[in-house]
Amino acid sequence: MIQKNDIMVAAQELMKNGKSVSLDSVARSIGLTKAGLVHHYPTKKALMLGLIDDVAERWRTMLEEAPTKPSPEERMMTYLSYALSDEIDSSDFAFMADYKLKDELCQRWAELIDNWVSFNDIKDVGRKSALTTVRLIADGAWFDRGLGMLTVSKTERQSIILFSEEILNKGVTK
Repeated sequence: MIQKNDIMVAAQELMKNGKSVSLDSVARSIGLTKAGLVHHYPTKKALMLGLIDDVAERWRTMLEEAPTKPSPEERMMTYLSYALSDEIDSSDFAFMADYKLKDELCQRWAELIDNWVSFNDIKDVGRKSALTTVRLIADGAWFDRGLGMLTVSKTERQSIILFSEEILNKGVTK
């Protein structure tokens, strides 16, 4: 029997292969009728929000492998390490998969991930700027890894991590 997880895997595979994600395409790819899929996800919006939740859960699991109550700096370095990993692919961009649902999908993604990578409560400008700089590096790495546009060697990835740690340790120069 097809489970919700099977549907999510199928939707992610479609995205990874550059194919459109729709109720029909997902149903077809796992041998369900559209009616069978609608039983689990009544609309494309529900399917896409489910996909966002699934990707965010993968990210949350990865981020929570960090030390107990990690500091903002530790969270950023965990995010950067993951963003530079080979585990990133185009399915990580589920929030951009449907232009008509873009605003809702982006809002859902932000709600699920911002508590890990948002530092609005930090008052120290130097520290906040350093965290934001490393977040921008991590976001860029994440986009690059998902789009597969730039080949970065393992040595270069390690160097990026070291530079980012230096930014966090020293703060942003003025």
